[in-house]
Amino acid sequence: MWLPIWLYSSPNTSSVFLYNDSPFILTAIVQASDGSYLGQVTLQPGQQRNFTTNLNPTDWESPGTPDISLTPYSVAWQCASEGYYSIVSGVSPGAFVSASEGSGLHYCAPKPKSSEKPPASSLQKSKQVSK
Repeated sequence: MWLPIWLYSSPNTSSVFLYNDSPFILTAIVQASDGSYLGQVTLQPGQQRNFTTNLNPTDWESPGTPDISLTPYSVAWQCASEGYYSIVSGVSPGAFVSASEGSGLHYCAPKPKSSEKPPASSLQKSKQVSK
């Protein structure tokens, strides 16, 4: 009996489509529902990316291990300077997640200016003219 290949294939249920629809450079940090870190990716304004994590089942069994679901995910959109642009909770596998749909400030403060000391001397070098 011959069956089409699509019957054996399944969608990648461990992907999240990320879209930075803000005017800032943001880092999307993906976490599982138990709080474990799954990964991160930095996106430029207007950039989109498919974030995929491997959640294939294994044959490993350990007695006494709690059954914890890794889904739904949480995506924290972090600013390049400091702080968070937004946080999106309850993200299903295969979902489209944009930075502006989460709760948060939806703003990134500019990077603070460095507090370098002024130069020890204010003398300027001048070009020497050879004769």
